[in-house]
Amino acid sequence: MKKINTINNFFINRKVSFGNYSIKSLLLFVFLFSLASSCEEDNVNVLLQDMAEFDKAYIPVLYYVRQGEMDNAKRAVFFLNHSWQKVNRKYKSLNPENDDWQETFRMTDAWLSDAYFSIDAMQPKEAYIFLDHVRYQMMDLRLKNNIDYYLDDVWEFEASLDLAEEVAVDQMLCLLDYCEFEDIVKDLNDQWKIVTKAKVDAELFDLNTDDLKVLNNQKKSLQEAITVFNQAVQEMEGENLAMTATFLRQAYLEYLAGFGDFISSKHYYASR
Repeated sequence: MKKINTINNFFINRKVSFGNYSIKSLLLFVFLFSLASSCEEDNVNVLLQDMAEFDKAYIPVLYYVRQGEMDNAKRAVFFLNHSWQKVNRKYKSLNPENDDWQETFRMTDAWLSDAYFSIDAMQPKEAYIFLDHVRYQMMDLRLKNNIDYYLDDVWEFEASLDLAEEVAVDQMLCLLDYCEFEDIVKDLNDQWKIVTKAKVDAELFDLNTDDLKVLNNQKKSLQEAITVFNQAVQEMEGENLAMTATFLRQAYLEYLAGFGDFISSKHYYASR
């Protein structure tokens, strides 16, 4: 696969243009990490809103890639890149002396570029790996700056799910010590408990009453899938375990989709 260093190269070749950089926006957030608590709280709230907007564009791409719907992923990429460029222009220069901050935005830009080209090449496994790196970069940024964000708990659960699913569907599962697999499953359940205790900020993700009802139903379905998976783990029957793991993955994706803006993603592509 041909390596392209910047996201813009991908979209310039496809004649995609983006809005002008706003100096006013940059100045507005210069004090994001100021010591004045009242200002800091307001700035963090705006930062979280922008991160949520990015994730609402990111989730449809991730969803389509995991479902193997690569044509839909290709279309959704345009809205994702639009959202990322707004965040990147707005925040990457806030802390020029903070190497970790600069590295996060540089690497996120690079991982997204790789993800776009993998999607364009119809390679879902590779695309998911790059998209997962994107998620990790943003999680790490929030962790280092003590920024609490609901989806980070969800992402941590998915990481546990990835490992549990990988082992559950592996035909060589019998070679793994049962206690090791139990630890993996315990971590998945512990992470789920964290998700269930965390409160969803409906305003942050633009969730109305109907959206919340759907999300709660998907959450119940996910809980049921976890229960079924746990029962299969106790039985340790290979084929049934793999099937319940796949069922659990699908239930998770449907829950995650509740935070994505699939409508805007489709409309943005149609307007290009």
